[in-house]
Amino acid sequence: MATVSASLTLTSEDLTTDSLSLSTTSSLKKAGQKRTNLDNTTGVARKSTESTDQYTLFYADEYTADKAHKVYLKNTSVVASEFFTVSLDDEVMGRLYAGDFAFFPWSATDGTREVFTCTTTGTYAAGDSLTFDGVTVTSATTTLAAMSNLLRAATYPNWVASGTADAAQVTFTAKKARADQEIDASEWTLVDLADSNATFAVATVTEGLDNASNIKITPSVATTMKLEHALLYEL
Repeated sequence: MATVSASLTLTSEDLTTDSLSLSTTSSLKKAGQKRTNLDNTTGVARKSTESTDQYTLFYADEYTADKAHKVYLKNTSVVASEFFTVSLDDEVMGRLYAGDFAFFPWSATDGTREVFTCTTTGTYAAGDSLTFDGVTVTSATTTLAAMSNLLRAATYPNWVASGTADAAQVTFTAKKARADQEIDASEWTLVDLADSNATFAVATVTEGLDNASNIKITPSVATTMKLEHALLYEL
């Protein structure tokens, strides 16, 4: 079993009237455990940025909520004025200036993933197609089941399709929790080559809600900056 310890030392001869010497060490354990060590990590990596856009380092819905996760961040810049603004979703935690680091607990509170259904209706002919999320599926037969099965079998960048084989209704679940993914028929393209009266219906099942605790960073400059980061987590 892996063993991970975290230490912090603060020293100063002139910050306070007396000399400051503070040191603490913790052996990192899983939530509520005295003997079970925190034993999963993303590894240490560096995020390179070249704009002042906001970047998401860790998505909460990729980890188990309310565990003993720990986050490590360090601004590797040597330019004193350059900083990263660190946010917990839209709540600013603070800035990491050149050489600064942070180590803090993270609850990874989940949001809600958007869920909707697409139901094929009418009459389909070979060559009719549906396009969604940049993916086009084309029917090879005249059955609704064939088109629905193709929709379920396709791989989408932002969605996972599921449902009962041969059923006309296909369920789509967002891969990430977001609040801006409500889908309607306008985001689908139907090509009815044979004028076969092919139709479809889209209905929202669950509205998406953004994660309240995604860990995000915003660079202060558009030139190259690097943030060292690691996540220690439990399943």
